[in-house]
Amino acid sequence: MEEIKEPQMIYIGKKLAYYSALIGTVILVAYLLSHAEFLIGLGLIYVLSALVINGIFLFALLIELLYNTDRWRAYSVAIICMLLNIPLSAFYFFLVLHPIF
Repeated sequence: MEEIKEPQMIYIGKKLAYYSALIGTVILVAYLLSHAEFLIGLGLIYVLSALVINGIFLFALLIELLYNTDRWRAYSVAIICMLLNIPLSAFYFFLVLHPIF
């Protein structure tokens, strides 16, 4: 039986979500260990750039979903993976700013 390959957009979306979360986590852990102030600026720049890149790709996935409704589950999983980075970023933001308040 031949294996059905998932579309490249789905694969890239999942990997983009994974690496976005991983890089954000590395920046957070580096800040929590060192308390270096420049990491706050780096983290903000990273979050803004990841927001733009992930937002554009999320929009592209939604358009692909409209044209390829036969694979809606696979596209939905990729979209959910990307959207899970939003509460993760909010939690990291709370962790960094909590000592300030």
